[in-house]
Amino acid sequence: MRRIILISLLLSFVLCLSAQKKYTSENKRAIKFYQKAQEYNNLRNLDEALSSLSKALERDNQFMEALLFSADLYSDKRDDQNMIKMYERAIAVNPDFFPNASFNLANAYFKDGKYVKASETYQAFLILDKISARNRNKSLHKLKCCEFALEALKNPEELKAINVSDSINTEADEYWPSLTADEQTLIFTRLIPTGRIGRDKKEIFQEDLWYSENENDTWSGSKVLSDIINTGRNEGAQSVTADGRYMYFTTNARENSRGRCDIFYSKKVGDTWSKPINCGPNVNTKYWEAQPSISSDGRSLYFVSNRKSGKGKMDIWKSNLIEILDDGRQRWSKAENLDINTTENEMSPFIHASNDYFVYASDGLVGMGGYDLYQISRLSDGSWSEPKNLSYPINTHKDEIGLIINAKGDKGYFSSDRVAAKGRDIFEFEMPLELQPPKVNYLKGYVLDSRTKKPLEASLIVLNLESRDTVAYSKSDKKLGSYLVCLPEGKDYLFHAEADGYLFYSDHFQMKERVDKQAQKKDIALKAIQIGEKVVLKNIFFETNSWEIKQESESELNSLYEFLILNKSISIEISGHTDNTGSESNNKTLSENRAKAVYTALIGRGVPENRLTYKGCAATNPISDNTSEKGKAMNRRTEFKVIKK
Repeated sequence: MRRIILISLLLSFVLCLSAQKKYTSENKRAIKFYQKAQEYNNLRNLDEALSSLSKALERDNQFMEALLFSADLYSDKRDDQNMIKMYERAIAVNPDFFPNASFNLANAYFKDGKYVKASETYQAFLILDKISARNRNKSLHKLKCCEFALEALKNPEELKAINVSDSINTEADEYWPSLTADEQTLIFTRLIPTGRIGRDKKEIFQEDLWYSENENDTWSGSKVLSDIINTGRNEGAQSVTADGRYMYFTTNARENSRGRCDIFYSKKVGDTWSKPINCGPNVNTKYWEAQPSISSDGRSLYFVSNRKSGKGKMDIWKSNLIEILDDGRQRWSKAENLDINTTENEMSPFIHASNDYFVYASDGLVGMGGYDLYQISRLSDGSWSEPKNLSYPINTHKDEIGLIINAKGDKGYFSSDRVAAKGRDIFEFEMPLELQPPKVNYLKGYVLDSRTKKPLEASLIVLNLESRDTVAYSKSDKKLGSYLVCLPEGKDYLFHAEADGYLFYSDHFQMKERVDKQAQKKDIALKAIQIGEKVVLKNIFFETNSWEIKQESESELNSLYEFLILNKSISIEISGHTDNTGSESNNKTLSENRAKAVYTALIGRGVPENRLTYKGCAATNPISDNTSEKGKAMNRRTEFKVIKK
């Protein structure tokens, strides 16, 4: 866009002078070569046009129109170094002749990372007469950018970016990486030849989705993601949920598309991806929607759109998942425009697995040039912090777009063409400690029938044990029974799994003061609803040596209540259990009163009294040893047993 503006400014200047037939040169041969250059330019023969301008300048090296026209054409050819030389020559001859030449030269210096020269040239431009308010404001903004960049460069650190794998990066372009929370699957976009030739006689390329799997800390060879998803059109700029089972991606001109680019989603069942579905009218419009980023729990979708109701050119929007219908289709809320958007461009949103750390690219804020990457954090009231520039060496004078960070928060992934011979590749680097997001661990495993070991599709929910807010919600894979849910460190969590026809399973995970930072793996065996089957209520908590139920038990009590309401024919016996510490009589009283407290809480919620009984078992039915603290903790429990079905 900046290049287009520059070209239009210069062309309007050149055409204006051409119409007037008045030039700064009186050399007829120079003027003739200049006019010949205009003819070549009209035919888009830029090399011949530049050759004619060179001949014009050989005859008059102070021919302002020829100098500026040359700068224009070098810009068109993306030859920034020669463009800069021509601007420098023109300004040295007469800085007042075309004031915007100084503005354009300063922009060129800034784009090239020459911040001192850019700052000096912006300041020189600002003292000139007859400059537009628009360019004055842009210059003042760029001066702040120069000041920021020079300060950032004072203590340079090397960004040790390494190629993720030669099995992923090829001579083709690879970009837009997305990673599952366990870092076992990397999905990316690859630009491949189609074998077709376009009207411009050049080969046509298209974007497809590929993936690689990590085996023993080594990325396997890349494979086409799915022939159901990839078509003869472009599919790319994807984002995958933490468990790798839902993917959101950008595509164009697909069946049921609403605009030039739309966001579709697909669900993975077993090893097969479903037919992609359009995210619907609350996400997609007749305008351009792309670059989705899905939260780890799959409930918030961030994306980029140029719809007219935004604040700038490209804005970042957010939509929330309302429900998943019986046929698997998703309903999304009306997209809202984020407060972080400027009047310029915001691109490549990324929401970290913690759901509290957000990265995006912008060219509308103070930065080092082009698109810089910025980070915001979610505050306690749910709002976002002020944007923080990720600074050098993550940001440079070039465009930085498309950063993602692993769940652990210690590695960043991005694409770059720094190795020119290989095109655009995917790289990884160690995230600076001060920029790392909150660390996120995960719980993964399989949900199975306890007797048949058959995989089950179960609903899984993770709640903040203190606030009872939902942290994650998902379902295990219908064919495999596999699941993965995220557990951000620094909080304690309740975990709940349930499936139709089965007793639920619950557990809790203490991440607030946990020393062991390894991911947790747990296979869950759900018991079919049968008389005599028992469930330990692992999230019922009591004060020490008391039968007063603690506040954090509310979620578990609600789960048990909902189970009984859903299964109206079932009656249960609630039992309390202790370890062998203390006297038998005290343990009998304590265990019975704890069971009664749960019984009373359920009746208070509306469960009929005739469906409930309770008893205290003291230490008579241990499920572990009573010789260790861990074993004793397991024996101190509340459970229920099905006594009528």
